Amino acid sequence: MAAWREGRTVDLGPPLQRAALCVLAVRAGRIITKDTLIGGLWGDRPPNTAEQSVYTYIAGLRRVLETAPGRRGPYSTLVSRSRGYVLERGAVEADVGDFERHLAEARRLQTTGDPRAVLRALEAASDCWSGPALCGVPGPFAEAERVRLEELRLTALEDRAGALLDLELHQQAVTALTELVAEAPLRERTRDLLMLALYRSGRQADALTTYLDVKRLLAERLGVDPGEALRERYELILRADPSLDPAQSETTTGGAQSRPPRQLPRAATGFVGRVEELVRLRSLLTPWDGGVPQAVVAITGAPGTGKSALAVQASHTAAHAFPDGQLYVNLLGATPGVERLEPIGVLGRLLRALGLEGKAVPSEEDEAAAVLRDRLDGRRTLILLDDAAAPEQVRSLLGLPSGNTVLITSRESFAVADDCVRLVLRRMRRSEGVTVLSKLVGAERISGDPAAASLLVELCGGLPLALRLAAARLGERPDWSVRDLGGRLEDRRRTLHELESGQMAVRSSLELSYEALARGGALDRLAARTLCHLGVLHVASVTADVVAALIEEPADAAERALDRLVRAHLLETGEAGRYQPHDLVRLFTIELADTHLTPKVRLDALMRALGFYGGTTRHASTLLDPHRVHLPWPDVPQRPLALGTSAEARAWLDKELAHVISAASQAMASEDDEIARLGTYVGFALIWELTRGTHVREHLSLSRQALEVGERIGDQGILPLAHMQLMWALIAVGRPAEALPHQVAELGLRRAQGDRFGEMRALGNLGLVHLHLERYADAREYTEAQRVIAREIGSQVGERHSLLTGGSACLGLGEIPAAIALLREAVTLAEAAGDRYHECDGLLTLARIYLDRAEPLTAQPHLDRGLSHARELSHVTMECDALIMLARTHRLLGRPEPALHCALEALAIGQRSGDENLCRLAEDELREIGEAFPGVEVSPPHYAEEALSH
Repeated sequence: MAAWREGRTVDLGPPLQRAALCVLAVRAGRIITKDTLIGGLWGDRPPNTAEQSVYTYIAGLRRVLETAPGRRGPYSTLVSRSRGYVLERGAVEADVGDFERHLAEARRLQTTGDPRAVLRALEAASDCWSGPALCGVPGPFAEAERVRLEELRLTALEDRAGALLDLELHQQAVTALTELVAEAPLRERTRDLLMLALYRSGRQADALTTYLDVKRLLAERLGVDPGEALRERYELILRADPSLDPAQSETTTGGAQSRPPRQLPRAATGFVGRVEELVRLRSLLTPWDGGVPQAVVAITGAPGTGKSALAVQASHTAAHAFPDGQLYVNLLGATPGVERLEPIGVLGRLLRALGLEGKAVPSEEDEAAAVLRDRLDGRRTLILLDDAAAPEQVRSLLGLPSGNTVLITSRESFAVADDCVRLVLRRMRRSEGVTVLSKLVGAERISGDPAAASLLVELCGGLPLALRLAAARLGERPDWSVRDLGGRLEDRRRTLHELESGQMAVRSSLELSYEALARGGALDRLAARTLCHLGVLHVASVTADVVAALIEEPADAAERALDRLVRAHLLETGEAGRYQPHDLVRLFTIELADTHLTPKVRLDALMRALGFYGGTTRHASTLLDPHRVHLPWPDVPQRPLALGTSAEARAWLDKELAHVISAASQAMASEDDEIARLGTYVGFALIWELTRGTHVREHLSLSRQALEVGERIGDQGILPLAHMQLMWALIAVGRPAEALPHQVAELGLRRAQGDRFGEMRALGNLGLVHLHLERYADAREYTEAQRVIAREIGSQVGERHSLLTGGSACLGLGEIPAAIALLREAVTLAEAAGDRYHECDGLLTLARIYLDRAEPLTAQPHLDRGLSHARELSHVTMECDALIMLARTHRLLGRPEPALHCALEALAIGQRSGDENLCRLAEDELREIGEAFPGVEVSPPHYAEEALSH
């Protein structure tokens, strides 16, 4: 790098000062921020003195460049701007500018059919070079610029050789290309031209040897075969095809035989990951069987998923398969402040790139599309259309002749496009994300804390844009560790604020998609409103039914809005009928709700969603077991989902349980009393679903929240219910001593309120707590008191409960006949009422008594009935208990195979549910079976279901 003023050499200063000038000169006329300069000079590991050094280098350059430099200006060549510095365009002349102007002139002349003029322009471009570009200039920016300019130089030399061939100066072409092959032995186009030049010079054998040489080199160094174009050239030369004659083949002349356009943007040097997607794209663009490429390929995905980078990378990889050109148009579908290109404008650009003069381009879209099809007939051309707003923007380009491919990137779905293969980009895998960070930040910094790097990828949602911004933040703050940034991102209130660098931000990218919907038609506007409302309800995924409640629209309208958001890649679909946002989109919806919806609108929307969730949960629980006492539910306007059968109820609860729990917890955490109160009743609606499964942690958490709400707002309706719920949850986790004061508190509140049914139920529950505390006499006393009130008020369910608990209390006291009598009475009453839950409870307790008395034959029919009822009720704990006792029954009867099968079934249930206690009981029985039958393999497997399948 050297400089002159008025013929005299100018000292540009130390190497890094020259590097700073390089950044400014390449982008002359544009503002270069201080951060850009620091990154260009030192990359991702600048020294602590980087900022001060930049000031020093700018001052040094001003002393060199300004014609009348002063200590404080004013400056006319290298001027300061609010965000950085500008090297004024025209203030300096650079040979790289001359080189690129000569290249552009050569490209223009290639369309005119004048190879001599092309040759003169290319030789003028080559004369600009006096050695390696930017030799001795340090820094990542200079290195990238060196690579770019070297590629341009080599391409210009190839084009010059092509012009020599067009002029039939074959020997000169051979000399030039032989030198170029020695310099760049793996460039396939150079070899292709050299093979042609040798053949036309009468050296067919040398031309074939040139191919074999490069084939060997590619295999040895890269492990790949030559590209399709080179293979075709070899075959043509092998059979001395007439098309190789100069009269039949031109390389750079204009018209129909003009040099193929190569308009692809430079592929990212730091591109990593997306291996599966690249393989898929290559199979579509260059089919393994040599067939024609796919006509239309659309890479779609959410903002920031790296669609454009992937498309450019894939296009470069497949460029050899499209010898007639690779065209590129940025359609500006999501560019802020810029109108998207109209279809006729896109067609015009493509036709002009293919050699059609501007005045010959038709002004009508259909006519221009027909001309494009005619131009591409019999050719193999790749057209990359980046950032399409919608299928309508490119529809006229989708019917091209076979052999041509249109590759599209868009935030919108292209499911309706004809003959189109879609590749939907999802979030990156964790390993790929860590690799991206290592490439951008530095492997040493990332590998120093791999766990923090994995967490950072997770917090970025595997989104390439977010990962690049996270890397930029680490570059801006060398004092931060990866864990420091991860800690900042874990505060979800500031995640989107942290993922900003310069003018790039995840939020900005998402805002473009939202604003495009908000400005669209009726459906788009409804989708935009839906996106805002999704930020009100903090659940993992939603259905059209709950969204209908949120936005106060019919379910079919809500479904259309959700599907529109899926097509815009702002939502994703998992199982049928469910929609969820990407993690960062979820945070964006919360911001939208806070900024675009008033507090009252947010409150009303959440109340409607809670009303739907709670009402449907209570309705489903009632369908599943109408004999249970379901807790009160407030009068809300939302209608529950129309569930007609217990199977439908079971399916809805299986899918929605986690979301109802989240909604209830969110509401109870609210400072608004109305929302918190409704949240507690949503939690109360879950009581039987939580107790029949293994959701003990969730049950405990919701119950504690409910008690806190009741105490905070002083609601006498909530308090006794919350104490009872907390008692049940503590019993479920094996902490009856902690449960006792809560049940005593409920009994006191019920008596103070004069609630005889509530008092009856509280007495029974108090007996249950004493039963778990092994205070059997107290348990019997409370259950007898319960039975008196139950018979007094006519509560059959209360009477059955008291008989069951009383029977268990007698069993604990050793009064076996009395226990059997009470339990049999409870089972008889339950069977008559159709109460499968109480019947199952009694049958299992009776079976346990018979097994303890060594009467397995008497126990077995009780267990068979109990197991059937437990499965009908989907009661996991009862099902597991029944299976373990059945295993014990078969063991006592000398039946190893059914004993083992039942024990493994019980263990599988425990493993699926994550209940350690159920697993332990099943494993204990397996060990008993092993001791009883020494020849049976009964080691508790890691995956009981797999063992069952064998």
